[in-house]
Amino acid sequence: MKNMKKWIAMCAMLGAAAQTHAVVGSWTKQTAHYPIYFSGGYAEMPFSSPTSMPTLTSFVTSVSYQWTGYGNGNTSRVVQICYSAKYSATIGRCHNISDRQQATIHNFDGLDASGKFWIRHQIWGGTYPAISSALDTVTVMHQ
Repeated sequence: MKNMKKWIAMCAMLGAAAQTHAVVGSWTKQTAHYPIYFSGGYAEMPFSSPTSMPTLTSFVTSVSYQWTGYGNGNTSRVVQICYSAKYSATIGRCHNISDRQQATIHNFDGLDASGKFWIRHQIWGGTYPAISSALDTVTVMHQ
């Protein structure tokens, strides 16, 4: 009987652990680049969750992104993906994604999936204003 209780407890823990990585939904947004007006300047493009998504009921399990650079002849750039909570004006939790234009990351796992994500481009060199018709994409998987 004692071994049976241990076995049941272990199965329950394994089941709970498996559920933490389940994906039950996702949302995807594309945003066009904003202009950058001077060398060293930056643009932050927002990716908002659907308005129908309630706050604090779904949590991020992974984030996929794809970004495109500005074609102004810049000599250097930093690209970051950031997060802000729903109804917040504070952008934070930024992660440098300059080295990979497309990836799936787990830096935001466990955060409220109804928040807003941002892709920030900062560039140096080239001609200004830097104007691009490219689209960046963010997909948020959540449970």
